Amino acid sequence: ASHVGKVPADYQRRQTMKNAERYITPELKAFEDKALAAEERALAREKQLWEDLLDALQPHLAALGALARALAWLDALAALAERAATLGWVRPAFVAHPCIEIEAGRHPVVEARLAQTGTGAFIANHCRLDAKTRMLVITGPNMGGKSTYMRQVALIVLLASIGSFVPAVACRLGPIDAIHTRIGAADDLANAQSTFMVEMTEAAAIVHAATEHSLVLMDEIGRGTSTFDGLALAGAIAAHLHDRNRSFALFATHYFELTAFPGKHASALNMHVSAAESAGHEIVFLHEVQPGPASKSYGVQVARLAGMPASIVRQARATLDALEAQQRASDAQVDLFAPPPPAASAAPPSPLEDAVADLDPDSLTPREALDALYRLRKLLPKEGTT
Repeated sequence: ASHVGKVPADYQRRQTMKNAERYITPELKAFEDKALAAEERALAREKQLWEDLLDALQPHLAALGALARALAWLDALAALAERAATLGWVRPAFVAHPCIEIEAGRHPVVEARLAQTGTGAFIANHCRLDAKTRMLVITGPNMGGKSTYMRQVALIVLLASIGSFVPAVACRLGPIDAIHTRIGAADDLANAQSTFMVEMTEAAAIVHAATEHSLVLMDEIGRGTSTFDGLALAGAIAAHLHDRNRSFALFATHYFELTAFPGKHASALNMHVSAAESAGHEIVFLHEVQPGPASKSYGVQVARLAGMPASIVRQARATLDALEAQQRASDAQVDLFAPPPPAASAAPPSPLEDAVADLDPDSLTPREALDALYRLRKLLPKEGTT
């Protein structure tokens, strides 16, 4: 403050402080204004340039849309062609009669993963569905490859349907209008749907929508409830798909009771993924799909491979042996595939029910309501009668 007298004439006082004065020059003020307004001017300029670009493109929108669609098609087709050439995919053949015939089909994603990790070669498998065989009941051990087999069939059908070559030695397809899947486990708790409710909702949608030209994948239907409930539902759903929908269906299950299904349904066939077990309970998954039902699920062995403590595995194996012995000792057999009983015919309404149905409570006065109550009381059946 003691040097205020030395301040140049073009300095403008900006702020007075206790022992000092602050000044600004016209040049500094102009720079300040420019800096403070820079962001606002930049946004305004960007907005203006964007609007100018949109205005310039308006006359060319149709051509640009056609160009974008052509590039998208080219990108997709080039990717499919590169995969086909690199991985040895083949051209599918299409026929007019219903069929899904795949020779040595492969799952492209699993095959690529195995090649990447060097953990082994992918085991190719066949699939044949036609007018004579419309459903495959697939059994076998956990980790044996049931889900991989089902999904590879669906992927091959999908790839062929979009115009791609397919990962197989040969493929022949009839008309396919949809692929319906019930795979995996998920809930929707926010909408008050448990895992089992989601499973049943999806299964219900499939049996309502599938046609004789649809491919249906049912993977372990009926898992989310009790054994008897799940088995009963799985059997009923399989019968409905076979008898009414007439869809091509891959039906994977751990309910060995369902292996009796093909014996009573002419268009169903048992298949299983193979595995070998040594005397020491060691299991080797062969990943080959073969005709006939599986002998067991190897769930305890898979639990051991997953790292379960030996004590749990021993207890589970002992319990399993006891349950299997109990089942063999039982002679009770339930026909899962018997036709449902006819719906019970409704009994004719009683005089009391007719009288109640004829009442219009909103139009009765208190006196009329009391009279009606006495009339109804007289219509009650006498004690000892039905």
